[in-house]
Amino acid sequence: MISSFILATDNRQQTTDNRQQTTIFLDIHNNKTWQNIKIDEGDKVIILSWRNLPNYNKVFHFTENLFAIFEFVCFCVDRGVREIDITGTCYEYGMQNGCLDEGVNSIPISCYAVAKDSLRRILESYLSSRDVVLKWFRIFYPYGEFQNPNSLYPSLMNAIKNCEYSFKCSQGDQIRDFIHVDECSLMMVEMIDSDSACGIINIGSGNPISIREFLEKQISINQSKIKLELGFYPRRKDEPLAFWADISKYNRFLS
Repeated sequence: MISSFILATDNRQQTTDNRQQTTIFLDIHNNKTWQNIKIDEGDKVIILSWRNLPNYNKVFHFTENLFAIFEFVCFCVDRGVREIDITGTCYEYGMQNGCLDEGVNSIPISCYAVAKDSLRRILESYLSSRDVVLKWFRIFYPYGEFQNPNSLYPSLMNAIKNCEYSFKCSQGDQIRDFIHVDECSLMMVEMIDSDSACGIINIGSGNPISIREFLEKQISINQSKIKLELGFYPRRKDEPLAFWADISKYNRFLS
C-alpha cells in the first residue's frame, strides 16, 4: 500500500492537511525546480501532468510537453527510481470503435494523442534498457469535481445550479466509457500497488453508455427538471461513434 507520498505541483497556492502527503513546488518544464524533490532509490514516480489541455491539435504537445516529461523521467531514473507510472489517454486508440483492449494497435490522430502515444513508445524502449517498470494508464472519460469547467459534466452541473431551462448538447447517441474521478484514482492506485501490473492498462468503467443516457442519469441524480436540447451541437469528427474500455487486464492484475 502507498503509505506516504510527495505531491509535486506547479500551483504554489495548493495546500494540504493530509498527514501522509507533503506538497512541494515543481515545474516539469523548469528543470531548476526538479531539485526541490527528494528521490530515493527504489521510489515510484507518478506523472499526471500534461499542460494546456483541451487544446488537442497544437504543436506544443510535441515541442514542449513530450520532451519535458521525457527529460524529467530520465532525471528520475538516473536517481534510482525503479517504476514510472504515467497517465495516457483513450484518444491513443484514434477512430476505432467497440470494446478496446490494450492489444489493439494505437492509431492516434490529434497532436495531443500522437504526442502521448509517442512518449509511451519512447519510454517503453528507454525504460526497458534501464530495467525500470513502466505503467501506462490509458484513461477513458473521467468526470467529477475540479474538472475543466467547459467539459460535459461540469457544464451540465453548472446549468443545473443556475436553474437553466435546457442544456445544449449533441445528438447524444455516441457511446462512451464514463468513470468518476474517485473510481479512476482508485484503479490507478491499485495498479501502482500491484507488483505484477505493467505496461498499458485501460482505466475505465468497462460499461458503455450513451452520452444522452449519461446526462439523463446525472439530471436524475440531481433531481433536476432541466431539458436536453439534443442535436444542438454536431458530433465531434475527431472521435469514434462508439468505444469503451476492456478492463480485463486490470482485473487480472487486481486478482
